[in-house]
Amino acid sequence: TPEPVAVVEPVAPVVEPEAPVVAPVPVVEHKAPAVSPVLSETEPEAVQEISQSSSSHPAWPSKILGLYVLLADDTEAGFESSADWDPKLFAWQQEASNVLFFTFIHPDTMEVPASYQKLAATRGSGAPGSVPADTVIMFAIGGYAYSLKPNPWKWLTSKAAAEEMAVKVAEWPEKYGCDGIDLDLEEGAGSNKIAGPNMVHFIRKLKQLSPNMIISQPTYGWPQVQAEIDVINASWDSNGKSQNLADSIGLMVYQGTQSLNYVKNFDSSKRWQGHPISASTPNNAILLGAKGVTSSSAITQLAQASVRDNLLGIMVWYASVDNGFQYKQAEQWDASINDDSIKGYKAAMQILKQGMNAVPRIYY
Repeated sequence: TPEPVAVVEPVAPVVEPEAPVVAPVPVVEHKAPAVSPVLSETEPEAVQEISQSSSSHPAWPSKILGLYVLLADDTEAGFESSADWDPKLFAWQQEASNVLFFTFIHPDTMEVPASYQKLAATRGSGAPGSVPADTVIMFAIGGYAYSLKPNPWKWLTSKAAAEEMAVKVAEWPEKYGCDGIDLDLEEGAGSNKIAGPNMVHFIRKLKQLSPNMIISQPTYGWPQVQAEIDVINASWDSNGKSQNLADSIGLMVYQGTQSLNYVKNFDSSKRWQGHPISASTPNNAILLGAKGVTSSSAITQLAQASVRDNLLGIMVWYASVDNGFQYKQAEQWDASINDDSIKGYKAAMQILKQGMNAVPRIYY
């Protein structure tokens, strides 16, 4: 669900190929087959239920609409990791999401930006632009550009370094107010052969120290970054049984409803022998990718499919905040400047809320 370059790239390629060879795709969004609507005028809206973990942090919802919100970038003057500013959410972001991915922590320093700390501290306050009380806060680490440089991530160069970093990160929920982390290790540092095994050591140690921390792992639709593959394969066995490492994966396929075409790549029982994914990731651990400016009709289809197929929900790359920075080519990505997309995310959140009760979550 990315940055030390002047022109910031998206979290991942816009569209994934059906094989490791990347091919260009048309800009036009292709709509998935229509599915029966979940909402109706006669059905009452279900109350969203988000359970509390034993540490009093909101737990991972059974249905998610998650937004990557831009809070820190060391190439954006005034919004660097150390910059002192007070981010505020738009009202639509408070209404249309139940998970926020704060974007991005620099993997070289692994210091939590001041903007993350300030916005997290508003949770439940009811202040203008604040985080709602039951919204899950995920600290996203890395991203596209921060995976190209630094390479390697120094805390993934040995088991000892990975476990030492886990000790530091395990303190983040109580020190800074997050509920988990998003491991956006992509092409570059993620292709280093030692990165994946050491990321698994990092997650395992982190879960020992802070069992309730949520771990999300973004991945290309066609699995091709070795570290992402290693984490996914370590997190579920071939029968879909959780190994208590990653809690979810997010498909970084953002064009229209095309992320639906890649769900099958993460269930080893549906792929050929030698496929890089040996795990059978349960549907209810898979987030569908959506570009911020995805059409409202496509967003609705993704939400309906999430309920119909018991998928975890939708992750959106990306949305700027009310008083934050903006990337170049924002019109191609930023949900916050597209009224039709905002309408779609509001409707999708209602569909997913109903889906929390309509489809029981399966625990492995």
